[in-house]
Amino acid sequence: MCDTELFFVGPDGRQIKLAQLPPRDLKGWRPGHKAMVVAAVRHGLITVDEACRRYNLSAEGYLSWYRYYAPQSDR
Repeated sequence: MCDTELFFVGPDGRQIKLAQLPPRDLKGWRPGHKAMVVAAVRHGLITVDEACRRYNLSAEGYLSWYRYYAPQSDR
């Protein structure tokens, strides 16, 4: 593992790295999974384009997650 690996700090104080994001082929999306993807984009772990490609989302699909899961202060 590289010390310079990107991460963000989750709501529970743990470091969230790329490997801890939901799997690309996840079938049973739960609110926490969507919130984690939105947080990963907000914190620069992945871009919106990467999230859309990784999870086969349209831009509109990602924006619907963002509107629901991003903090009010970010909208």
